[in-house]
Amino acid sequence: MKKVLSKADLHMHTTFSDGQAKVEDVLNYVVNKTDLKIIAITDHNCITGALLAQDIVREKKLPIEVIVGEEVSTRSGHVIGLFLKKEIPAGLTVCETIKRIKKQNGLVITPHPFYFTVINTSIKHEVMNGIGLREIMKNYKYIDAIETVDATPTLADENLTAHIWNATLIHKAETGSSDAHILDAIGMGYTLFEGTTSADLRRSIENAQTRAVARRWGFLGLAKYAFFFFPKAIRLGVYTLIHGKRKINKI
Repeated sequence: MKKVLSKADLHMHTTFSDGQAKVEDVLNYVVNKTDLKIIAITDHNCITGALLAQDIVREKKLPIEVIVGEEVSTRSGHVIGLFLKKEIPAGLTVCETIKRIKKQNGLVITPHPFYFTVINTSIKHEVMNGIGLREIMKNYKYIDAIETVDATPTLADENLTAHIWNATLIHKAETGSSDAHILDAIGMGYTLFEGTTSADLRRSIENAQTRAVARRWGFLGLAKYAFFFFPKAIRLGVYTLIHGKRKINKI
């Protein structure tokens, strides 16, 4: 029997955190503009948008599945929980965050694990920070997957670093995601898995039988991405100049 392979985008944002698009617009884009079977909405420290998306999919009988996810801001960087039922609070340690995800029988993914910014984030703006190799190895037993493809255009080197460390030392499932904050980014990174359902996807992750894939950005998509992030970059840059750079530990 021929194997059926499907695509899932497991990391994206809506207006419930720092994304540009409303939940309804995200779902319409996925259905009409992509061949994704499954998405996970992973707003920062919030699952409201993901729950709303599930309700809309059920009501409209849309041909996709939505996984409830959350990109949690821990003290050491971001951790994604998938298949959640309750919101995980921000500001906990990586270990405690993972424990709370596992208590809900969720999956733990480390997004952009080797990206670190020196931008000062003491104001209400989310930027991407990974948890790094030290935290990954400390919590190795409970981590299900490493995000080795984050489609953010500036993360090529960090994606390669994640893939190399995973292939040589970590040996977890690899996921690919868009980390979309605009509609055009959705599906630019995706996870290839055997099957068609979220249960199939979960089994593939747990058995480390996934593949992370990146698509090539076009000029128009890059321009839209830059236009969306430019105001935020200016605000963060000014704040950092005034208050100093953030101290980080990359190990």
